[in-house]
Amino acid sequence: MKNPVRVGALIASVILFGLFVYLIVVGADKGQYITVAVVFAFAVIATRLDDITNLTFGATGLQAALEKKLKEAQATITQLQGIAELFGQISVQQITLSNRWDGLSSREKREAIERIERELRAIGLTDDRIENILSTQRAYDRFDYYLWVAQVLPAPGPTVKEFAAFTGFQAAFPNASPGAVPTIADVEAYLRTHDIYNGEWLERLNDWKQYERDHTHRRVELWDHRHG
Repeated sequence: MKNPVRVGALIASVILFGLFVYLIVVGADKGQYITVAVVFAFAVIATRLDDITNLTFGATGLQAALEKKLKEAQATITQLQGIAELFGQISVQQITLSNRWDGLSSREKREAIERIERELRAIGLTDDRIENILSTQRAYDRFDYYLWVAQVLPAPGPTVKEFAAFTGFQAAFPNASPGAVPTIADVEAYLRTHDIYNGEWLERLNDWKQYERDHTHRRVELWDHRHG
């Protein structure tokens, strides 16, 4: 604290506070210690003059807006959010793209990313920024749902049409990838052209539809064991 005004004000505030307490203890007249209290308040304010951008007087007393410090605090929060956003995005990508059939299980990956999402929401990141962070996971989950549907081969023995349908996915959707996932409507239409209207594929399609709606897994236990 190099500013002489602030140094003097700090010393004055300490003395005035002591006097204020003393007057109350000895039972001084109310007007006396209220006067000291007002002067003490001004002394305290004087120690922060360079931080105060708004000073008003009203029926409830004196109000000082420490806008400078609030702006500095908000800038710090914004910087921390940016750092958290960056590391959150990197973490989600690493978790999602790590060995998809080995290493962390589907449940462990899902729960780790859910924790990242909760913490990002807790520090005030907006929904659109969080969705951008989770975009890699969303893309791979959609692709996995497509593959999950395409891998259904009815048991105990598929019909000729069923066999043709479930072995023809690659030919029907040759460009399928995490960046270009076929739509649910196109997959459903493809199966219906082979007269397939029910069975496990429909259950998995409904699982996929729920994920598209709210990013939750309808049969999470089966989903977590989809690679098994």
